[in-house]
This record gives sequence, structure tokens and C-alpha cells, in this order.
Amino acid sequence: MRHQIDWSATAAWIALAISIISPAITTLLTNHHQLKLRKLDIREKHADTYNTARISTIEEFISKVSKYISHPSASNEHEYAECYFRVYTYVPQSLWPFLDDLNENLTSNYSDDTLILFRNISKSLACLLKEEPLILPSEWSNSPEASN
Repeated sequence: MRHQIDWSATAAWIALAISIISPAITTLLTNHHQLKLRKLDIREKHADTYNTARISTIEEFISKVSKYISHPSASNEHEYAECYFRVYTYVPQSLWPFLDDLNENLTSNYSDDTLILFRNISKSLACLLKEEPLILPSEWSNSPEASN
């Protein structure tokens, strides 16, 4: 006895299975894609917040140090000291020794070298803000930009 396949019934069952499975697969893929987009959005917002804080902190640091160098007073020193340690969070470790030297010069033996060091640190910080390759303060006197 041969079994005959009822192709119309088989087609109906296949159509029913596809109609049930297809929306579920589509929903899973859509949700997975939406989750990826949401994670990217969160990362982007975090990066924007970090970059805004970085720019603000570096600009404040340059401003407060400039103010303290041009008008050394107790109040300007206090303002400078408030922003001094915050800048470490937003600059590469390679700049830390230069910031340490600047702070030491500003708090003890202020000299013309202090102004030169601050000028070179400011140039390095400007590189960071413009997202250019970092040139360390010690390299500014050797770079082509130093002659400009």
C-alpha cells in the first residue's frame, strides 16, 4: 500500500508554520538591532558628555593658570588650585610630569621658565582639544611649529 501525500494539506501546514514563525523571527531580529542601536546611542552620549567635560576642564585650567601667572594673588591661586587636579583626569599620563613641574614652579620658584613651560603645556593641550597628535611640551622647541 502506497501512501499518497496530500500536497494541498502539506502546503497548508507549511504556510501555517511560516505564518507563525516568520513574525517571531522578525521581532527577534528587530529587537536585536534596536538593542545594538541603543547601546551605540548610550556610548555616543557618554562620549559627548566626556568630551564636553574635557573641553571645559582644559579651558578652565588654561584660563585659571593664565590669570594666576598674570596677576598672582591668593584668590587667583585658590582658583588655579581648584582646577589643577581636575585636569589630570582628561590628559594623557605623558603630560603629568609637565603639569607637576608647572605646579611646582608656580608655587615655589616662579621664573621665566614657568611661562615657557605653561606656553608649551597650553600648546599640547590645544593639540588634545583639536584631536591632533599630541606633541609633548619638551618637544615644542624642536618642532617646526615652534618657529611660528
